[in-house]
Amino acid sequence: MTAYFSKEWEKKRAKQKRVVITGVGAVTPLGNDIQNTWANLISGQSGIAPITLFDASRFPVKIAAEVKNFNFDNPILSEELDVFFGRSTRFCVSATKEALVNAQLEIEHLDTESIGICLGSNEEYARFSHYGRMFDPEKILALLRGRKFSPATGNPYPHLAESKELGQIWPLRRSAHMAANLISMLYNIQGPISTTSSACASSAQAIGRALRMIQDGDADLIVTGGCDAIIGETSLTGFALLGALSKKHSTEPEKASRPFDLLRDGFILGEGSGILVLEELSHARKRNAPILAELAGYGSSSNAYRLTAAPEDGSGADICISAALQDADCSVEEIDYINAHGTSTYINDKSETAAIKKVFKDRAYDIPISSNKSMLGHLVASAASIELIISVLTLNGGIIPPTINYENPDPECDLDYVPNESRKKQVQTILSNSFAFGGQNASLVVKKFH
Repeated sequence: MTAYFSKEWEKKRAKQKRVVITGVGAVTPLGNDIQNTWANLISGQSGIAPITLFDASRFPVKIAAEVKNFNFDNPILSEELDVFFGRSTRFCVSATKEALVNAQLEIEHLDTESIGICLGSNEEYARFSHYGRMFDPEKILALLRGRKFSPATGNPYPHLAESKELGQIWPLRRSAHMAANLISMLYNIQGPISTTSSACASSAQAIGRALRMIQDGDADLIVTGGCDAIIGETSLTGFALLGALSKKHSTEPEKASRPFDLLRDGFILGEGSGILVLEELSHARKRNAPILAELAGYGSSSNAYRLTAAPEDGSGADICISAALQDADCSVEEIDYINAHGTSTYINDKSETAAIKKVFKDRAYDIPISSNKSMLGHLVASAASIELIISVLTLNGGIIPPTINYENPDPECDLDYVPNESRKKQVQTILSNSFAFGGQNASLVVKKFH
């Protein structure tokens, strides 16, 4: 394996703290919690269906992987602040609550200055159907003329509570960092906080950042992961014009996402949130926390190639994978399963396959690989976090989820993609890949805790 790190770095790493995962939570197109998501995933169910969030009848793509039957009605903090909780942020709050319960955490009893937040997210999305009302100049001017700062609530926009439509355009509402800010307020988390917005690699890079913060002693516990909800006219049109979305299966949406299949023609937009609780090992042991897995390694790289396509030979992604393995002090022989980025686009799947072959050489053919996006669609900024959670469930459940719709083998994608049915297999170490538009790559290595 190529040495990507100096000997000085290796000495530093030997002294680094171990980081474990003690809680997970998720809201996905297959379920509003971990239990339902996992059950539907391993049974090969698809969360892709006709779009209901807006009238897509005139659009070239009419299907997506929406979150279903989610309760948006209950206020989260207060009436004044509730307007700042958009669709993506509400998914994030729900996933965070589940993760904290699973981690058996009562944050109010901990030193909240030693707790941090690292999230990957995009800007909050507003649909065209709201634009006419939102950008009414008279309404906006009336709002600004009447604005007063309220010292009692600390809310400089009290009138936003009277108009959720106007609240949707407010800069704070649409900012990528809003989810992290609101989670911090909700749980009085006062430690280090950061937001990463790097498209499909967002939450993987956020989780990698969280790993480093704990290893470096900046925090004992980090709430990390991602959230996204960009299913709408602008995103759908933009990705369709780039040729990135599948257009063949509007009448059979469950067949549209087909990673590594010869007849793949693009990905499916999805939405949701995945949250993990990371802890320094001694901190987790001190409070007798449930330890689900160890987050052992993180690698990141850039393709330095094109903004909308990966190199077909896997260059860039191979650097990222190798860096993650070296960070985890893990050989290629130790990887038992790869949770692939697997978008279902022609070039990405070919490029990822080539990168895996570069790193693992002949052993690449012996490693089971599967893509959760075949069932979940592409959850963009939250994709990596949910896929890492699924990797943790695979470690503990001894079941590898399938790549559904794999029906036509591609000679250039000739590895073991766990076609169509889950596979029972005890695994110890998993590699999870995330490769973004623009060429930002991130890989994570998670191990069974020993």
